[in-house]
Amino acid sequence: MFRRSSKLTAMLVAAAAVVSIVPATAAERLGTKDGNITNAVAFNGGYVYDGYRTDDDDTSVYYNNGTKDVEVDADEDYDSYDLSRYGTKYATVKDGEDVYLLDLSTGKIDDEETLQDKLDNATNKLKSKLNKTDRYDNDFVNGKVEKILNNKYGEVWYQYSAKGDSDVEKRMTTSAAVEGYVGFTDGTGKYVDVSQTANMYIYLPAAQIENASKGKTVKFEEYGDENDGVTVKLDKVTPVSQDKDYIYAVAQVTVGTSDEDNNITEVPGVQSTQYFFQKISKDQGDKQDGAYLPKSVSSYQLDTSKIYDNGDMKDATNVLLAAAKYDPADKGVGKDGDGREVVNVEVKDGTIYATSKDSGKVKVWKLKFKKDKVDANAVLTEAKNEKVDAYVVKKDGDGDHDIVNGAVSIDADGNTWALDEGVIVKADGTDFKDVYTVDRSLKHLDVYDEKNLISWDDEDVYTTVSEGKKQTETDAGVDEDKKDETPVVKAGWDKNADGTWAFYKDGAKATGWLNDKGTWYYLDAAGTMKTGWVQAGSWYYLNASGAMQTGWVNDNGTWYYCNGSGAMQTGWLLDGSTWYYLNANGSMAANTTVDGYVLGANGAML
Repeated sequence: MFRRSSKLTAMLVAAAAVVSIVPATAAERLGTKDGNITNAVAFNGGYVYDGYRTDDDDTSVYYNNGTKDVEVDADEDYDSYDLSRYGTKYATVKDGEDVYLLDLSTGKIDDEETLQDKLDNATNKLKSKLNKTDRYDNDFVNGKVEKILNNKYGEVWYQYSAKGDSDVEKRMTTSAAVEGYVGFTDGTGKYVDVSQTANMYIYLPAAQIENASKGKTVKFEEYGDENDGVTVKLDKVTPVSQDKDYIYAVAQVTVGTSDEDNNITEVPGVQSTQYFFQKISKDQGDKQDGAYLPKSVSSYQLDTSKIYDNGDMKDATNVLLAAAKYDPADKGVGKDGDGREVVNVEVKDGTIYATSKDSGKVKVWKLKFKKDKVDANAVLTEAKNEKVDAYVVKKDGDGDHDIVNGAVSIDADGNTWALDEGVIVKADGTDFKDVYTVDRSLKHLDVYDEKNLISWDDEDVYTTVSEGKKQTETDAGVDEDKKDETPVVKAGWDKNADGTWAFYKDGAKATGWLNDKGTWYYLDAAGTMKTGWVQAGSWYYLNASGAMQTGWVNDNGTWYYCNGSGAMQTGWLLDGSTWYYLNANGSMAANTTVDGYVLGANGAML
């Protein structure tokens, strides 16, 4: 490439870094209200809080339906208000050791049934189902049932373990077999046993495979199966997320040779303890000895560069093992690769979004689970690495934002919200958008959705969306009865009736290029903010928020590169230490030869 240095030198400055601009949006101001709040939870159209509004009020738990407060515990029957989320519309309160549910839609406490009662009912219904199967020896005696994914909105599911037949020692490790088979149940008696189906692709080096010149991944459909003298046994499985159709979990397995007593021995060149991210169907499928298995199970390898030489796999693995609270010290506090606690995992449209935080920063990790070619650490071959097909989880991006007091909230749809100094932000993928501005004294946040949230200080003040908007109008001196008659001079961003955006300067719509707080936007001759590709001398790409984008752009599966000024790049591009070629239309060339140089599937020159 040295002979091309003169041709490409001009590109070096533009390609020195791939920059991603966080979109700036027109954040709405929420005014501050008086009130002493120690804990709160927002819901659709209202909120519940522990505290008092004025000095004349008693400290208690109150329900606000959007118009007025109603004291929930006027008789002082309950001694603490955890307000932990439960199901789709409940929060918890306590009376001694008993935990009850507060209906967030009505503000009423169900004092007829405790959470332990609900757990007992779920256990009994499960027991009646499992006792009819041969797999569980018709005897659910040593069973254990626990609710999964606590303090999250969503369907209530439980994880169970129960004594099984003699086959359990074949499927599971010795320590796990003592507890029995494991599975999930929804509390109605519906269940799926996850101790049978593995569908795991395990890398085996060439020395372990008969007549093989190189290693490969071998599929193990069930736990206890033997391939090339190797067996996979389940050690434990931990749920980290769910949606209406699937439970997503991290499974720990042991890989090795199994003797007639079902003891596992390590195999040279094969990692003994391995981890997988699993997508487990909630629907019942085939039966094993009378017990229902999931309709489908998909497994994706997790690895910290012990099996595969891939940094993105290592990053993804650190995050998901932290979410499952699998850590070497076994302290039950999972930390990501940056040392932050992983507080939430969501799966949306085939992508994992994991949220981690500490007291001063929140981070969203974007992870992809897919089939891919990766470099295996082929320790028993002459080559250090060899490419193999595997089902893996890789990091696909990340983004972080400063916060105060560790204030992060996950809404009912799984979106990540956070409180910075005077700004409430929402994660959009791995970017963060300013949604509301608030008083800088606020330190806590709870979000149900964009229209229903509450933020509060340790004492004195708080705000919600509905009350905060009204307070902003009051602070501005707007007469509620006359505000529609008062001429308004628009300034800044304003949403048009058709849903598009305009920007007003001195009451008039801006056109052309606009720099708002360091971010560039483009507005057409009618003053409408544009998105997507815009030709203004050169081609520029404006993301969904209208912000001009620089660096790599993925538009409907095609990659482009916009330089530091935002202009679309063509020709040769040096990004870091890697060369790429961008066609005349800006699209990245891949799987082709340009000027005698071969470009791979990812566009990089080989």
